[in-house]
Amino acid sequence: MFDNKLKTTINGNSQKTAYGVFIGFPSTQLVEMAGYNGFDVIVIDNEHGMLSAENIEHMVIASENVGVTPLVRVSSNSSSEILKVMDRGAHGVHVPQVEEKEQVKKIVEAVKYPPIGKRGAAFSMRAAQYGIVPIHEYLEHANQHSLICIHIESSKAMENLEEILSVEGIDMVYIGPTDLSVSLGFGGRINHPEVLKSIDKIYETAIKYGVKVGIHTKDKAGAKARKEWGADYVCLTVTSLINQTFKEYIMEVKSEFGIKL
Repeated sequence: MFDNKLKTTINGNSQKTAYGVFIGFPSTQLVEMAGYNGFDVIVIDNEHGMLSAENIEHMVIASENVGVTPLVRVSSNSSSEILKVMDRGAHGVHVPQVEEKEQVKKIVEAVKYPPIGKRGAAFSMRAAQYGIVPIHEYLEHANQHSLICIHIESSKAMENLEEILSVEGIDMVYIGPTDLSVSLGFGGRINHPEVLKSIDKIYETAIKYGVKVGIHTKDKAGAKARKEWGADYVCLTVTSLINQTFKEYIMEVKSEFGIKL
């Protein structure tokens, strides 16, 4: 049965920040490369990504093989979708566009087995090692180690922030600065004072309710800044890394010929 390394890290006493990467391509190879290079978490992106259930399961397996925590960003708070990815073996979920307290309760119920939640119990699937472990041990272990990360990224969520973060069972709130800036009317200007003020409010409210804080960034400078800010968990999208590396490489190698890009 899986041990959720991210959950151990963020709940430990070391105050260590965990680092993750969102991958929306069906690629076990990218997962392995991220793991071999030291990332703590792979977020398999099925909100914006183009992934099948089989892709997700294979990427979860690849994550476990290289010792990183596999989470899945689902496309909605649908109980059936959450069930499918958890049964594939995901160690937890990122749930986008959470805006109301009732949605959070539904998410907790979908991830956790009774008596905490209402997750359907099937023991022939991968998450339960295909039924070879005692059922009661699996249920208890899964409830303890599964991680729930909800996204706050809209003006409506900000209005309901206290109610949302008061729900028992949330491990982490994840801040999407771009979506938040768009919803607040600032069109992607993630450093606008009002956006930054909202981000700080999310952080302060999460601390009040004992919820860990994750946030998205686009580069290493942003990641360092958010670590100093107090984030428990920082992620970026794999395309940000690829584009940056491609650009830096080609600009440097072509500079000797006076080529400008």
